Amino acid sequence: MGSSSFLERYSIKKQLILTFIGILVLSIAMTIATIGVGIYWLYSKDWLHAANHYEQEIPKVRAYINQQGAELLAGKSQEPLEKVIPLDGIQYQVINLSGQVIYGSVGEPIIHGKADLITRLNTSELSNSLLSIGGTVSSVIPLTSVEGALKGAVILQYKMETSTDKRAPVILMFVVLILLFGSPFIYFALFTWLFASKFGRRINKPVRELMQASERIRKQDLDFSISYSANNEIGHLSQSFEAMRQELAQALQREWVMEQERRDMMDAIAHDFRTPMTIIQGNVELMADILPDSEQRLSRHLQVIEHNVKRVNRLIQDIHVASERDLEYFPLNLEEVDIDSYLAMKAEEIAQLCTHKHIGCEFKVQDRRQQVGTAIFLDTQRVGQVLDNIVSNSLRFAQPYGVIKLSISLLDGSIRFEISDSGAGFETKDLPFLFQKFYRGEKGQSGLGLYTARIIVEKHGGIIQANNHREGGACVTFTIDTKQRAV
Repeated sequence: MGSSSFLERYSIKKQLILTFIGILVLSIAMTIATIGVGIYWLYSKDWLHAANHYEQEIPKVRAYINQQGAELLAGKSQEPLEKVIPLDGIQYQVINLSGQVIYGSVGEPIIHGKADLITRLNTSELSNSLLSIGGTVSSVIPLTSVEGALKGAVILQYKMETSTDKRAPVILMFVVLILLFGSPFIYFALFTWLFASKFGRRINKPVRELMQASERIRKQDLDFSISYSANNEIGHLSQSFEAMRQELAQALQREWVMEQERRDMMDAIAHDFRTPMTIIQGNVELMADILPDSEQRLSRHLQVIEHNVKRVNRLIQDIHVASERDLEYFPLNLEEVDIDSYLAMKAEEIAQLCTHKHIGCEFKVQDRRQQVGTAIFLDTQRVGQVLDNIVSNSLRFAQPYGVIKLSISLLDGSIRFEISDSGAGFETKDLPFLFQKFYRGEKGQSGLGLYTARIIVEKHGGIIQANNHREGGACVTFTIDTKQRAV
């Protein structure tokens, strides 16, 4: 889903707090800007007057009053005077020397008596002010005769506050003022909607991805990944979901591998069935040719048949194992063995196999033990399986009328087996991989047979190796530990 945004680095709680702060700050900033622009526009239209607007009109009115003097006491001067005074913002009162009101827009007396008038002449008084802000200003301008005698006064009153021009369209002014004073709520609602939409989209992406992922898992499709990795609650949930998906995918992969290994083991067992069955078949055919009085030969063939029947039974047990476990599980049945008898029997079996293939067989046993007669423990069925697999490979690739040589060395605590043939040998590039499970060389020498042989040898605490003779032909050597005892 790409890199996470700035806010996605924080928890959902912090994102909500930062979002609210952003809404509040932007609403206040836009409100201030809107009010500033609105007031500037109203001033430019002259529909809104500053607090000192009418104060700036006083000098012009004062000049007219000083010019007219005591003549303004006559009633006929009212109309000309009101043309000079902006009555939409300034109120006035014309009084005589004793304080009596002659005319004006203010009916109630402002000055009481001659003494009060003289005291307040040429003064401007501020009343009804709140903390020296705003209030009503009263200016008293004297009216004198031509000779300079005081005859009365004109009192001008105006308010020090912002005011609207009465000539401005009432409806338009109302709409503008509503917008100006309602802008905080408008902007708050607008930015709340914008931020909420963006926050919703930011949350919706990973949630939708998780929903799609769960649907794909329900359909057993695990070939995907969840990329959302923000450092918040949903990011942690997404990564936990991804970890679960990976575990499920690995579990399915392991299950598939185990199933494949079971199939491979069944193939290996089927392959191993052929050797004992071939031996049994050969011995049965030989028995048919034996005269009834040849009891010794008959007994020997029966022993061979009995041994290979046991091998077949062991392979049938392996089929049961293969239904429950993987290929590398080989239970060993270690027992003390009469090694001479066992090797003699194997020599006869291998000789019979070679005879059927018209291949010569040389079987040599050397006892190099320092302590002759030491007990030898091994799983005869499994060791025989290793020998049969190797010999079967040699028989497949030996030259017609060639030879297979088996050299066995009895050592203190171990037995070394060496099987070589007169075939073409292994490809050099195949040698490092011959005992791997799924590897098959160009000539087909490996496969499950050699892999199974490696597992059995290693279970016996030994090692197995393959190489080529200098004079030609393949050679497989393995050593097994004979000191192990059954547990």
